[in-house]
Amino acid sequence: MSKQEDKLKRMLEKRNPLSPTKREVVEPVELYTKPQVGKPTKQQTDKPTKLQVVKYTTHLPPETVKEIKRLALENDLKDYQVVQEAVEHYLKAKETKRGGES
Repeated sequence: MSKQEDKLKRMLEKRNPLSPTKREVVEPVELYTKPQVGKPTKQQTDKPTKLQVVKYTTHLPPETVKEIKRLALENDLKDYQVVQEAVEHYLKAKETKRGGES
């Protein structure tokens, strides 16, 4: 038997689970969690609650949609913010008018 064959045979014996030689015990490692060593814990602070909104869809003429988008762009707002402000203003005006009629 050559030197290389002998070396190969010894290497294969080490890898063979049925070989008579004892294999070293390997401890399992948790791969999915990282140890939090030396990391300070953060206390949760109360965050201000956001205004809850409901998605609402409506139909508008294309010219109106274009104007809403233009106003939003010019004022660095989202289009829904422009619509929200317009609706709030409209409802407040209607409420004021209704309150004055009584």
